[in-house]
Amino acid sequence: MDQPTLDRIIERLLAETGAGRTTLRVEDPADGGFPIVAEAAAEGVRTLRGGSVGDLRAAATFQALERDRRPLVQDDLTDADPAPPPDLVALYGARAQMLAPLSAPDGHLVGIVSVHEVRGPRPWSESDVAALQRAADELAALVAAAVTGADRG
Repeated sequence: MDQPTLDRIIERLLAETGAGRTTLRVEDPADGGFPIVAEAAAEGVRTLRGGSVGDLRAAATFQALERDRRPLVQDDLTDADPAPPPDLVALYGARAQMLAPLSAPDGHLVGIVSVHEVRGPRPWSESDVAALQRAADELAALVAAAVTGADRG
């Protein structure tokens, strides 16, 4: 994958939404995990890189993305349904989030784009959701091309 392009898209998403943090997670075929491959954060916002929010596949939010294959927009993570991973709130300060799934051409979930607000609950605007969708569309094409190439190699 073209790292500078991934970084540019994630940084643009942060700027367009004015959120605290944006991330791109891509499935690692070796272990089925979803490590962060790109992240942008506002000044003073804790990074998720190198940390853990537990078993991502077990998270209710992950299961909703895998099942519904559409963006998940949560204005307040206090009592959100589906519930986010507890460490995302307790350790990393997320108070609101938007998530978008990235699918391979065969429909397999290969990545997740996230936008986190850390200042408090936040009603996400239509333009915020549109920015997430634009980024997800761009990233899905890049990630799917990389996954397809890896499958052939």
